[in-house]
Amino acid sequence: MFEPLSPPLSLRDRIVQDLLGKIESEELKPGDRLLPERELAAAYHVSRTAVRDALRTLSGLGVLTIRHGHGVFIRGSQGLALGQALWAPFVVRNDTVAYLFEVRKSLEVQAAGWAALRGSAAQKESLGALVTAAKDSVNPEGEVDRTVAAEADQAFHTHLFIVSGNPIAGRLMLNLLDLLAEVRQKSLAIAGRAALSILDHERIAEAVRAEDAERARAAMRDHLEAVEAAILSALDAVP
Repeated sequence: MFEPLSPPLSLRDRIVQDLLGKIESEELKPGDRLLPERELAAAYHVSRTAVRDALRTLSGLGVLTIRHGHGVFIRGSQGLALGQALWAPFVVRNDTVAYLFEVRKSLEVQAAGWAALRGSAAQKESLGALVTAAKDSVNPEGEVDRTVAAEADQAFHTHLFIVSGNPIAGRLMLNLLDLLAEVRQKSLAIAGRAALSILDHERIAEAVRAEDAERARAAMRDHLEAVEAAILSALDAVP
């Protein structure tokens, strides 16, 4: 019944999606007891932690009932529609990009301000060092290797949350990494966008180092809006 999983979703999300599909097709029915956690992990070829996270997610949606000491049971399809909407494969379209950047602007703009106010001098220097390394990767033609650019972009945005001092916001950001990876590839495929992002990062890092929260938030907002506009423009240009 259960098969090894494949990319591109996170392990938890792939398990959630697979179980939702089995419930929708009635391969799993209300009242059915799932395999024990250890056996599910072996069947999916993943860790027990990934299985546990997926089961908790489905329990929260009302799809599963976890009876400690007795097992995990299919409760019904109450949360099926919501689960399918939340854990469907992410497709880069105008609407999904807009939704993602709506969330990013809520989280990352505030994180930039927190970083300016709360980050230690060492943390801010580390943020600046990431920008310097990224700038050094730009060739004389103003281009950056896509793999290098993707790693530099993720490192900057992830480290900013460390500097912000808000671990909850950081965890939320980490949950977006899969979606961000898809959109990042679209962004970096746009000529000149990688180099422009590095300059944006430099402005953000400078504001953070200067402890200017308002300027840091504005610089982050400008950066995200520019990237979003570039991606949407590229999507509109595709016939």
